[in-house]
Amino acid sequence: MSAVLGTPGRLVMSGLRVRPAQPPMARLLAATTDAVTLENTPDTRHRGLFGLLWPGGAAILGDLLAADSRTVTRRLLESIGVLPVGEPVRWNKFVYHGDPHTAHGIAFDEVIVDGPLGPLPAWFVPGSRSTWVVMVHGNRATGVEALRALPITRELGFPTLIPSYRNDPAAPASPDGLYHIGDTEWADLESAVDHALSAGAGEVVLYGWSMGGSIVETFLHRSGRRDRVSGVVLDAPILDPNAVTEAQLRRLHVPGWAGIVLKRVVANRSGIDFAGLDHQRRPGVRRFPTLLFHGDADPLVPIGCSDAFAAAHPESVTYVRVPDCGHTLAWNADPDRYREALGGFLTTVVR
Repeated sequence: MSAVLGTPGRLVMSGLRVRPAQPPMARLLAATTDAVTLENTPDTRHRGLFGLLWPGGAAILGDLLAADSRTVTRRLLESIGVLPVGEPVRWNKFVYHGDPHTAHGIAFDEVIVDGPLGPLPAWFVPGSRSTWVVMVHGNRATGVEALRALPITRELGFPTLIPSYRNDPAAPASPDGLYHIGDTEWADLESAVDHALSAGAGEVVLYGWSMGGSIVETFLHRSGRRDRVSGVVLDAPILDPNAVTEAQLRRLHVPGWAGIVLKRVVANRSGIDFAGLDHQRRPGVRRFPTLLFHGDADPLVPIGCSDAFAAAHPESVTYVRVPDCGHTLAWNADPDRYREALGGFLTTVVR
C-alpha cells in the first residue's frame, strides 16, 4: 500500500492523521513599547490582527508598519510578560489563547457533551436568547479558534456552545486514529446539538471553520435534528475534500490520472465517503440561511469551492469574499467588517 501511495499519497494521508498542531515559529528580532520586528515569513507578513505566544507571555499584534525581504515590523497592541527578543516565538493566527475568561473576561461553564464515543468537553457561555450558537473548530485546532468570534455572539445575547469532537486533546480518539473530514465527526456535532436542545435551546445556529464547515454541512444532510437549525455560518469551509486534495496534488505536479488512483487508494484506506462530502453543488433549494466567509488567497481550501457554493445557492447564501486573505483569516484581515457581517446576519435570521 505504501508503495502505491508514494510521497503524494502519504502527504494526503498525513492531512487525515491525528497529531498535535505545530504552530509556526518566527524569531522576534526587536521590540519597543508599540512595535515588534520579526522574521519575514508567509505568516508574519499577513495583514490584520494576530498574536504571539512564548513561555510566560503573549502579545496581540496589529497590521504591518514596515517590511523588507528579511523582516516585518508590526504594531504592538497588547502584551503580557517580557517580550523575548532574539528568541523564536509562536505565531498565533487565533490571536487569543486560553479560554473565554482568560481571553476576554467572559464567564463560562465547562460542560460535558455525551458523544457517541464518550464524553466531549465543551465551553458554554450563557445568553438571553432562545437560539444557541454551536461553534465547530477546524482540523488540529481546538475551541480556541472560536475565541475571535465569541465576543460577537455574547454581546448579542446568544448562548454559545463550543464543543470538542473526536481526536481533540481531551476527547475520545477515533478507532483508526484519523480525521474523517466530517464523515464521522458530524455525529459528535449532533450530540452537541442534542445537549443544547435538552438544556433549553429552541433552535441552533451552526458555525464551522475549515473542517468544522464540512462537519456542519454533513450534519445538515444526515442528521434528523437539522429541522432545529435556523442558520449557518461557514468560515473557509471544506465544501469538497476532493477539491482540496486535487489542489495539493497539483502543487506536487501529480498527473490527473495518478491523482484519481491516489484518491481511490486514500478513500479505501481511510474509509471516508469522499463523494458524500461534496457539498458545493448539491442540487435543490438550500433552506438554511447561510453566511459564508472565505479569503481569496487561501492556500489550503480553494476559494473556487465557496464561489461555486454561493453561486449554486444565491437565495440563501450571503457571501463575504475577502481579498488578500489566507485560510480562516477573514476575521484577522478585517475584524470590523467581520463583526458587522456576523452581527447583521445573526440578528436578522434568528430570534
